Amino acid sequence: MHYIVITRTDHTSDAELGHYLANVGATMEPFRGRLLAFGAPARLEGETAYTKTAILEFPAEADADGWYHSPAYQALAEWRIATMGHPVTIASVSGLAA
Repeated sequence: MHYIVITRTDHTSDAELGHYLANVGATMEPFRGRLLAFGAPARLEGETAYTKTAILEFPAEADADGWYHSPAYQALAEWRIATMGHPVTIASVSGLAA
């Protein structure tokens, strides 16, 4: 079983995003998280205002929660909120057994 975290934002410049992407991986390592996909979503159906989507994978819900609430990620999240200033949706869901 694995746990998926999906983040979506409506706009972020590449310069702002560069700092975040350069640092977020290190915040996931202690929780065995990894980035599965990142980029501008290709719309297949419906409307969306999101221009960037990231999909993260963790071994378990406790790992995803631990990562999100960790001091290291929260410091980066504070930077993200203060610098990027754009709404971000972060959702998580349990994956299916392989």
